Amino acid sequence: MWFRVLLLVPLVLEMAACSGAAVVESSATAVTVRYGSLDGIDVATQLAQRVCEARQKTARLRNTSNFGLNDRYAHFDCL
Repeated sequence: MWFRVLLLVPLVLEMAACSGAAVVESSATAVTVRYGSLDGIDVATQLAQRVCEARQKTARLRNTSNFGLNDRYAHFDCL
């Protein structure tokens, strides 16, 4: 029984990582968005654009970092 529970824990954690794009860091000049392979860079860009627009600025992609399928980061400048 406990063996099955231990096998389910990583699966549940992996599914939680697929929960969608999220802002992980934000300042007056930059935004970092975590996104998964299902979301794609377009979803991350839209989210960053909304954050920058709240400051009357436009988001521009600076670079991306990939640490697996569901651990991707997009770094934007707010100009």
